[in-house]
Amino acid sequence: MIYLFLGDDLPAKDAKINEIKNKLFKDSQEALAFDFDNLDAKELGDDALKKAFLTLPAIAPHRLIILRQVHKLKSADIQVLFNFCKKPEKYCDLVLESSESTLKGDLKDLPLYAKGAVLGKPEGPNVFDMTRMISAQRGGEALKMLDGFYREDVHPLQIMGALVWYWGKEGKACGKERFERGLKALQEADMNIKRSRLEPRYAVEKLVVELGLLLRR
Repeated sequence: MIYLFLGDDLPAKDAKINEIKNKLFKDSQEALAFDFDNLDAKELGDDALKKAFLTLPAIAPHRLIILRQVHKLKSADIQVLFNFCKKPEKYCDLVLESSESTLKGDLKDLPLYAKGAVLGKPEGPNVFDMTRMISAQRGGEALKMLDGFYREDVHPLQIMGALVWYWGKEGKACGKERFERGLKALQEADMNIKRSRLEPRYAVEKLVVELGLLLRR
């Protein structure tokens, strides 16, 4: 069997790999020393992958080869890998791992030969999720998201860019007077940040509250 685990959730991938290891070697932990190879694509020596595929199991019925960072394989090793994938040996199970979510170039067809899964960490909220909270009059949640962005070291001026786009798209529905008041609030916040009139984080928090109030019917 050939497995392909992609994505940036390393703990989830390792859990899958451990399941495979435990299944293959549950009756003989000694086989781990002889019938298990844990290889890194960027550190492979000459012909190391070819030798791993040619080696027969010594104790267990199957050998297990784990090849990490498969997206960093050299051209010669990519050819060796595809030769194996096209005619896999029954005595050898292969686990391919990559932090990439998709494989490109010479490796793009690799998923055709493997049982695969993309395991990625769930994405947190983004600035546009925050603007949706503002529109929904859920100011407390918007401010909580904003605090989360600051914890991730997002600069206030990056958030300002999204708020300018948001108000230009949504603010006109409030009528001319409120729209212009929102533009003035954006300008004031920008000046407060760039001229250090207010602490930048507080300037954006104040703006989020002001835009939410202007959107009230």
